[in-house]
Amino acid sequence: IAMTRGKKRPMSLIPCLILAAASCFARLSESLQVTVQPASIVQKLGGPVSLGCVVDPPRVNLTWRLNGKELAGSDKVLGIHIEQGKLIITALNNHTVGRYQCIARVPEGVIASVPAVVTLANLKDFKFDGQHVIEVDEGNTAVIACDLPESHPKAQVRYSVKQEWLEASRDNYLIMPSGNLQIVNASQEDEGTYKCAAYNPVTQEVKTSVSSERLRVRRSTAEAARIIYPPEAQTIIVTKGQSLILECVASGIPPPRVTWAKDGSSVSAYNKTRFLLSNLLIDPTSEEDSGTYSCTADNGVGETRAAFIFYNVQVFEPPEVTMELSQQIIPWGQSAKFTCEVRGNPQPSVMWLRNAVPLSGGPRLRLSRRALRLVSVGPEDDGIYQCMAENEVGSAQAMVQLRTARPGATLNPGRDAQLGSAQPPTPSSRDSALKLPLDKAGLPKTGTTPLTASPQCAANREIVSPAEAPIILSSPRTSKTDSYDLVWRPRPDSRAPILYYVVKHRKVTNASDSWAVRDVPASQHRLTLTRLDPGSLYEVEMAAHNCAGEGQTAMVTFRTGK
Repeated sequence: IAMTRGKKRPMSLIPCLILAAASCFARLSESLQVTVQPASIVQKLGGPVSLGCVVDPPRVNLTWRLNGKELAGSDKVLGIHIEQGKLIITALNNHTVGRYQCIARVPEGVIASVPAVVTLANLKDFKFDGQHVIEVDEGNTAVIACDLPESHPKAQVRYSVKQEWLEASRDNYLIMPSGNLQIVNASQEDEGTYKCAAYNPVTQEVKTSVSSERLRVRRSTAEAARIIYPPEAQTIIVTKGQSLILECVASGIPPPRVTWAKDGSSVSAYNKTRFLLSNLLIDPTSEEDSGTYSCTADNGVGETRAAFIFYNVQVFEPPEVTMELSQQIIPWGQSAKFTCEVRGNPQPSVMWLRNAVPLSGGPRLRLSRRALRLVSVGPEDDGIYQCMAENEVGSAQAMVQLRTARPGATLNPGRDAQLGSAQPPTPSSRDSALKLPLDKAGLPKTGTTPLTASPQCAANREIVSPAEAPIILSSPRTSKTDSYDLVWRPRPDSRAPILYYVVKHRKVTNASDSWAVRDVPASQHRLTLTRLDPGSLYEVEMAAHNCAGEGQTAMVTFRTGK
């Protein structure tokens, strides 16, 4: 139901903006919501695998694809059993590893999940590297390095210490995430031969190093500071949200003092950094933690007095996909354009799909990382379009439904549609929007003539189209329990200046509620919505108005904190 205050204005019918993350599908409409996507998994040969895909409502038809090929239900030969919302591999083999996607079919079209990768666990052998002698000054920290073999997932390290296998830190022995063993306050009692082993937690294999390390503890009266680990500058890659330990172990008599800096500034001012002995702990990591870290060891002995080592840290981020999304009805012969904002590090690859089938450019279809433009649409273009992004650490997607109609046809778009212009395409009006007067039920009035979408504004001799949808910048979640900060920016275009915005919101769980409507000046790009209920889902619609009338509408759904 669309409500206005004062002068009546035709309102759009629920277009939407969707923010998609790697953990869930975008919300197409109130009739479709995928709440759980299949997750990647590592399993041993012969082990069971279960992939889940949950859709609300549950009556939606679900199928599965393996490496892009449709699976025709359960397959006894492959050992795959499919039931509603779940795919089970009874015993993983070389024929059932690969990329799986859940496919949801609805009347509006077909939707693909982000891929879930099923891979085999493995643990390779250690490489022979002989025996090394490690020297450390008494009272300092010694480092026994373990060059772990390739393993999927990452192997856990164990150390043979004095004829006993050590699986976790104990006493003055610290097993670091890197696999190194640090021996704190080393004494001559710690001298001897050390060996490491690798344990794969999935295959439960254990492999022992064929090389060994011999530790010698020196006694001296004065020794200049030196860094014994790492032996050279390091580049470290970590995924956003994970913890990171940068190791720096120094030796000298007297024991040196170790300090840390990031990009030339002391890290002591950072709230999320802590020190584990002389090592630096960052928990959790975020984008701003990328940079160059330096470890300095100084004990005042020797000509150089201090030793340095550097770490180059890169924080990888899984993709985030923001798509201005509306169900659109476009008359045949007009153009459709969808934009897709993708973030992530490293830069994600982007794929466009229509009804779960990857698209490639053509005479009518122009694709880029950020946009899909379809020229001269026809009935064959109907369906659901997805923007899917993927990089080394994750994937995400967003989607939009396109419907086409014969020019001049009587349109009954229903509740979740935005109408496209019914005029012949011209360079200045091909993306304009058609607005219909609405009755009390929020549907187009019968027997009425559509309002023109591209009138001549009084001070402009050229055809002027309504404004494009604003770009909503706000997150779909807020920690505030009773308010929400809506932030947006106008889309730059050559159309007439924006006169004002109309913002309306209501609670999703009770769609029969009236919209709360606000008029916002054109110079204002922020609005706080107040008097909200805690832990509730709300929807917002907003549109810019220029001299041609109401523009295209953007929508965001958000949930208040509890």
